[in-house]
Amino acid sequence: MDPNALALLEALLFFVILAITFKAMMAFDVHKHFQKGAVWQMQITVIFMSLALSYLVLKAIMNLIIISVQLFI
Repeated sequence: MDPNALALLEALLFFVILAITFKAMMAFDVHKHFQKGAVWQMQITVIFMSLALSYLVLKAIMNLIIISVQLFI
């Protein structure tokens, strides 16, 4: 598979997975781990956790795609 096509697929998948993980992270109750009134700290935490989880899931999916392409070509 073309490296440019893989890079484009990876970028598109990242934003799709980021939207899904951000929506999922909003379901978690993080306010019990913070002091009262620490809204921006909670927001930053949810954003960074979503980015980290998206990156890890994306790398796992991309490794599966690359391995399967190498096996079948």
